[in-house]
Amino acid sequence: MIVPVIQYHMIDTPSRRSKVRGGFTPPERFARQMRYLKAQGFEFYTAAELIEHYREHGKFPVQGITITFDDGCRDNYTNAFPVMKALGIKATIFLVPSVIGQVSTKPLAAGEEPRAHLSREEILEMAEHGMEFGSHTANHRLLHELRPDEVRYEVEDAKRQIEGMLQKPCKTLAYPAGFFNETVEKIVKDAGYICAFSTVYGPKAPIDLYALNRVEILRRDKWLWQFGRKVMVLRGSDRLSTK
Repeated sequence: MIVPVIQYHMIDTPSRRSKVRGGFTPPERFARQMRYLKAQGFEFYTAAELIEHYREHGKFPVQGITITFDDGCRDNYTNAFPVMKALGIKATIFLVPSVIGQVSTKPLAAGEEPRAHLSREEILEMAEHGMEFGSHTANHRLLHELRPDEVRYEVEDAKRQIEGMLQKPCKTLAYPAGFFNETVEKIVKDAGYICAFSTVYGPKAPIDLYALNRVEILRRDKWLWQFGRKVMVLRGSDRLSTK
């Protein structure tokens, strides 16, 4: 079973000095991709809504899809949010609380320049328009390399901070860089999250709610037919149009 979730990072263009460019999606291209999903009749769920549907019905909604963003960069607000708000699309953004409102490289790949991250005010505004905010851990440390007590701090403190800011449960988590192991999964589950997302490292059958795959949209997905090829798999159809 394929999990109908796609993953973005930055909705922006990299500077000439950027060494790692795969996680950038230009704003105009992102807008085309979102219009495409709307035209294809997809129904948009937050990550928590999607997983709660699966837990209740044992399957994902036929037309359902979830859009996620890792790291909580400010371009998610300036470049992605206006598009999604105009189209009535909700999504899930995975935050690193220690960089909220800061310019930092902490959540980013080695070689990337410091980037501005979402402020508290921007997060609250987006939440009012249906955006969900999940955890990307407190400090974006690679969890499979940490001691259990360090993992517990990373996942519990992030959850506490996000819930304190939004005054609602933080139910979902994305592993930094997608890495995890069985010990990490158990700690995340015990912390009260209903699911956790990897990138492409989790099993596809049976579904493991704490090792969920996502389809990553990259800068090299330049053409709409490339994007369409990726998302058609999520609906199990080979008849999606890219016109």
